[in-house]
Amino acid sequence: MRAIFPHLLLLALFPACGDAGGDAGGDTTREPTTGEPTTGEPTTGEPTDLNERELGANASALCRGAMTHAAQLTQAVTAGDAAAALAAYTGTDLQTFVIEIDGVEGTHDAAITASLVLGDPTELAAAEGRLHAALVQQLRALLAAVEASTDDHYATWDEAHCIWDGGLRGIAIAADAVGWTRIDEQIAADIDAGFAAGHDGILGEPPTSGVDDWQVPPNKQRVEKSLYRAIQRVIVELATRARDHADPAAARRALELLASIESRLDGRNTPGIAQLHAILGGDPALIDPAAVLLELDIAFAKRTRTYASSAIDNDELGVPGGYEGAVEGGTYAKLIAAGMTGNSSKVADLDLAAYLDAWDRYAVLVRAGTELDELAAVSRYLVDTTCAYQAALGVASCSSDVDETK
Repeated sequence: MRAIFPHLLLLALFPACGDAGGDAGGDTTREPTTGEPTTGEPTTGEPTDLNERELGANASALCRGAMTHAAQLTQAVTAGDAAAALAAYTGTDLQTFVIEIDGVEGTHDAAITASLVLGDPTELAAAEGRLHAALVQQLRALLAAVEASTDDHYATWDEAHCIWDGGLRGIAIAADAVGWTRIDEQIAADIDAGFAAGHDGILGEPPTSGVDDWQVPPNKQRVEKSLYRAIQRVIVELATRARDHADPAAARRALELLASIESRLDGRNTPGIAQLHAILGGDPALIDPAAVLLELDIAFAKRTRTYASSAIDNDELGVPGGYEGAVEGGTYAKLIAAGMTGNSSKVADLDLAAYLDAWDRYAVLVRAGTELDELAAVSRYLVDTTCAYQAALGVASCSSDVDETK
């Protein structure tokens, strides 16, 4: 790990930006915890494999069948074969899986079916994007259930892994290969590592299985926010393709993928939701990818700001909840890193490697809860650097949860 103290000199270059308070409207509401797992003996928090089960072994047969058909649908869409795409969905495990995700609403299934029936290239792209949005929704719900309460933590975690491995991995692989960022991405590997480490933190046997609060919740955040990073990268890449090739299919897929992260803008950059719909739903040749990135990153920079000080603000030092938030913030920081490099001329003396290393150090310090002076200094550096990026994005006053008004 790169030493952080030389980079604390950057503190003098940034004004004290925005509120230092935590984000009352953050991604989750956490109760302080003692570090004891849901069942079993208290752990030290050191990463360790607490079970002998194989990751993915307890996923349902329905999920496995559905992801096989999801791969077939993607292949058919890529080939422009409308009949094959329709056959991969209609009446298969994939449609059954989506219907179960929908519950009584049925919104995803209806939209996917309608687009597949129409079958032109734009509608095929829309069907694929809508399918991915449904899968992201279910993956998030499953991970939340593991962190909260479930009868079988292994089966629930493995079901989420099934969705990732069979249905969403392609998004991360595409994100790792995009051409618009200036950083080397390893998003797929980050998600794989999060799933593996989180699975290691499950212990006991159903129906009284449980989780190590030091291992499972932080890795849930790594998986989920790394997936957001992949989606953000792909949306901007699709927007660029739509503009450069006047490609309505690329624009439509980007618009459908937006549904999977749209809630992340709500309450931070609510006006940006309408802006993005207008941009991606208009003439593809007129799309400005920089404007797409701007609207997304305004919200994500505010969410990143939340966790730069929330462990201190909420007195969550040395406990799993504070550590989870620190890891979540560091994962969000990787998300905005691509935009930060693009705006480096507006962020004085930005050292992106130092910024990301500081998040790693911050998580270590929050977990220990003892080196308070260093912790305060690192937190202030993270706050100021994140606020500097908000300023570069045009945010009037740095915040973690104040919504935009225009």
